[in-house]
Amino acid sequence: MKSSARPLAVLICLLCTTAQAETVLNTPRLAGIDNFRDVAGIDTAYTTTYNGEMRSGVFYRSNALTPQGDDLATLNSLAISTVIDVRSPSEVAAQADTLPDGSRYVNIDLIGNNGTFVIDLSKMTVGDVDAMMEEGERNFVTSDYARQGLGEVFRELANADEAALYHCTAGKDRTGWISAVLQSIAGVSQDDIMANYLATNDYTAARLNATVAMLPASMKETYAALMGVRANWLQAGLDQVVASYGSMDSYLKDGLGLDQATIYVLRGKMVRYLTLPGQENLSGNAGAGASVLNALQDSALSGHYTAYNYYLQNAIDQRSLGGVEKQIGGQVHADAESYLLRQPSRQYDAIAPQITGRNLQTEQSQVWLQGLTSYLGTDSQDGASSSNEHTNGALVGVTHRFNDSATANGAIGYSQGSVSAAGGEVKTHTTSATLGARYGFRSLNSGPWAGIQGSAGYIDYESERHLGGGLGTAQGDSSGQYYSGRASVGWLTMASSLTLDPALGVQVTHLSIDGFQEKGSELALDMAGVNETQTSATADLGIALLSQQVGSWALTPGINVGYERLLNDDNASSHGTLYGIGVDQTSSFGSKNLYKAGLRLNGEYRNITVATRVDYLSADTHSDGVTGQLDVAIAF
Repeated sequence: MKSSARPLAVLICLLCTTAQAETVLNTPRLAGIDNFRDVAGIDTAYTTTYNGEMRSGVFYRSNALTPQGDDLATLNSLAISTVIDVRSPSEVAAQADTLPDGSRYVNIDLIGNNGTFVIDLSKMTVGDVDAMMEEGERNFVTSDYARQGLGEVFRELANADEAALYHCTAGKDRTGWISAVLQSIAGVSQDDIMANYLATNDYTAARLNATVAMLPASMKETYAALMGVRANWLQAGLDQVVASYGSMDSYLKDGLGLDQATIYVLRGKMVRYLTLPGQENLSGNAGAGASVLNALQDSALSGHYTAYNYYLQNAIDQRSLGGVEKQIGGQVHADAESYLLRQPSRQYDAIAPQITGRNLQTEQSQVWLQGLTSYLGTDSQDGASSSNEHTNGALVGVTHRFNDSATANGAIGYSQGSVSAAGGEVKTHTTSATLGARYGFRSLNSGPWAGIQGSAGYIDYESERHLGGGLGTAQGDSSGQYYSGRASVGWLTMASSLTLDPALGVQVTHLSIDGFQEKGSELALDMAGVNETQTSATADLGIALLSQQVGSWALTPGINVGYERLLNDDNASSHGTLYGIGVDQTSSFGSKNLYKAGLRLNGEYRNITVATRVDYLSADTHSDGVTGQLDVAIAF
């Protein structure tokens, strides 16, 4: 499952890193809604804790929607799907909103008492205004009515399909508190939260100064104070959060009734993390997986009630990706490809003793049944997780000797394979057939010989990947086939009590697996198909010792040693896509060299042969395993 295309996830990550903390905001200024602005920042996007940056165009804050001139056309261009008006019914009746096209209107009163307040500014001092506004901010924390309304506001914002706008009358007190809470959820610094709150004084300065200029001198100072904002007002509310709940998180959950999922949806909407926990130290398969997890922040999975969004936000809080970075990319598919490409060569090793025909007479045939099992484990290396391979199968075949120099053979078989790696498992069911012939230039029992063996099989492919992190299990089904052939030459030599049979060969295997779409998880991959050819050179030496008679049986012990050298790329790889993001993974088995050594024992009784064989396999220093087989043959 190879691809030469560079994973899109890596490219997206690089682009995001380049723009780190320098995103310029071009939020439009509106003539009739002068306190309109993006919650993400003023001139540039705010940075957040854990290397995050606020996203623009998600949430807008403003005063009442009274557009003038081109204001409404500008609002229509911002894809605002939801308008949340937190004014009282009397305020709404006095000045209804002019809504952007196609937007949904929600009215949630935060004050109660129908917004009725009687204020005589001529009898108030600036100190009186300060005290009143500080108390108003504290009420957002202490008032049951306000807390209930605020909980509804944040749930509406979390469920907004596209951009959302919230506002009160002046866009400074109720709107300012909502903005401060949102920015706290995002992880914006206290200094930036306060600066955003105080920016109202700049945005509304022209209108406020014009109004103040028309007022009697006795009202100018107090009116100017009331219609602006002061740092101590917001601070009073923030201090009350600590006094009443101990932390902003407890206020959100215990005070406003928000669950963790909603808080995470709000943060996912507002913040893009430029790097994820530990990402800068990851490489290989884990690095590619982390890049995909990062890039998915720009997909439909982020900022919604999805398993991915909850996982990612929790990973940010925990400062750990929890191993999902190793599992998301589907390494097990690369390991399964590597396994399937190597199986025809292992099959040849297994049937080699049965296809020589040396123990047969001219025009004699032998029917044989073979059962085999094998295991190979590979340590983690080069950024790939460890893997394990298991095989169980059986072959039924026949070998016929035509004359002193020539034999032919054929067999059919079935095997079950299991490959596990990086939280996943692939099970294969292979039905195969093999045909071959051997020719001895002097005789099959002495001297040089040459042989050819071909095999083909149909593969049923089933996969299951447990992703962890609450992301579920991705399952896939596919099918394919393989075609393989080996050409060998050897020289059979007898020396006193030993029979030596060295051989050299070339094995060529072509594997094809159809592409498939996994199911069962939000992070299920669309896997590309396999269309790979692998070529290897082989060297084997069989040593048979002198037969010993034990009762009616003739027992012949033997030793096998072998070496196989891969002639092309030693790493199988897989390619999958997720929401248009590509991810490549390499197999843990990445060795060009495979070493084999084992013991065998043949027992012959009349026309019956029973043989057993055990081999140890090693691929450099990272892989090792064992194969075992039992053969029963009857000559006739």
